[in-house]
Amino acid sequence: MEPVEIGNGRHERLPDFIHVGPPRTGTTWLHEALAGHVALPAQKETLFFEFRYDLGLKWYTNFFKDTPADLHRGEIAPSYFANAIARERIQRHIPNCKIICTLRDPATRLYSQYRFQRRGRRSGQRSQDFTEYWQTLVHWGSDLCSYATQIRRWQDAFGVDRVLVLFYEDLTSDPQGYLNKFCDFVEAPRVALEKSPVEDVKVLSVWSGARKNSISKIGANSIHWLAQHGGASLIRRSKQTQIGQRVRGLFVEDYEPLSQTSADSIRHMMLPETEQLERMTGRDLSSWKPGAPREEKRATKETEGHPL
Repeated sequence: MEPVEIGNGRHERLPDFIHVGPPRTGTTWLHEALAGHVALPAQKETLFFEFRYDLGLKWYTNFFKDTPADLHRGEIAPSYFANAIARERIQRHIPNCKIICTLRDPATRLYSQYRFQRRGRRSGQRSQDFTEYWQTLVHWGSDLCSYATQIRRWQDAFGVDRVLVLFYEDLTSDPQGYLNKFCDFVEAPRVALEKSPVEDVKVLSVWSGARKNSISKIGANSIHWLAQHGGASLIRRSKQTQIGQRVRGLFVEDYEPLSQTSADSIRHMMLPETEQLERMTGRDLSSWKPGAPREEKRATKETEGHPL
């Protein structure tokens, strides 16, 4: 990418590529897998083209100041996918930018997003069940999973040949193949996962969280600390014992699985988008349609680093 004027006569390279999301599609794993092989910002999500645009290009490019000049420069920004303002700003400043989107079954992606947000709720804050959560999003007019519509908008802005569509299922079933497609598209050297710190790590998956009181948070944080200091295998073994399960239950709540009813409701609502995406990509998306199994298998190892 050619350097651009960012103020006071200073010229700087902007990203060659941006992975625009959507959220809960393995972006943390991708960022860690690419680190050191491409030039990424010091902060995983700068949110520049979305919420921090007024800070200026100089502020944005400072995140890349310590990256090697000979590496392809890019960003993993999962919140940009359905944001028309971010898309217009990227097109204005980086018209030749390569855009990557990773798509996931609408039902399981929304449920993953629900679990993640539920885990982060404040003490005393009322918990919505999943049905209430996604129906509230619909009520607010949020774009749940209009994948085909959004992909078409990115293609209209940057050109079909500059937009790569990847699938989360490929990341979970063949992470090396998924990463190869990404690297080939952005013209970066392939990353050998067998030599990577994320070789055995699956994508970030939130299946449990601390109960919402101060004692539980202390307990969960203690479990996290122990896991980070060599005790992960001990914690996993203790979970298999009756006493260990009871102690864990004092501090940690497991989230209920996605119901078939909720999965089918979301998949039915998004079916026109799914069928249009099939036509656009040539991909069989039967597993995203009503009647398909309600959820993919749980990850065996998570990037969170602690076996709660």
